[in-house]
Amino acid sequence: MRKTILIPTDFSVQSLSVLKSILGNNSSKNNFNIVLTHGYTLSNSIMDLLFYSKNQQINELKTSEFNQALEVIKNKYQSQINSITIKLFNGFTVAAFNTFLEANCIEEIFIADQKMNFKNKKSFNLGPFIKKCNGKFTTVNVTSFSEATVKDKVAEVFNQMSIG
Repeated sequence: MRKTILIPTDFSVQSLSVLKSILGNNSSKNNFNIVLTHGYTLSNSIMDLLFYSKNQQINELKTSEFNQALEVIKNKYQSQINSITIKLFNGFTVAAFNTFLEANCIEEIFIADQKMNFKNKKSFNLGPFIKKCNGKFTTVNVTSFSEATVKDKVAEVFNQMSIG
């Protein structure tokens, strides 16, 4: 059965631990359409909006470590992943978030039990929208990454996957 899920991301390796947990504990062997979503406030400047590109903004927010970890997850769980897309949510209201969920056919939202670390001042937490929306959401307990360098975090994802 194919299921479309949303996972909020801050484009850190740690934020992918929710995805890894879902795929690693998938006993029903569902196939997933995964929508990684990031809250991002648009500029008020007309010039900025004229030249705004969601894909360019996503590429600026992603890190090479995030890309590497995402590729590892894609390779390890390719039989369970139908698609992975990354989208920005630019709304300000719960109604706008509900419309976003409906437009993307989201069946369930999975959030981490840990706080996200946003590095861009225009990024915002989707948690308040998720908790008030019409969609079903599940909080996932993820093992905390140790305070280590980013390289160690990527290596930790590799090690957890080879063990699990």
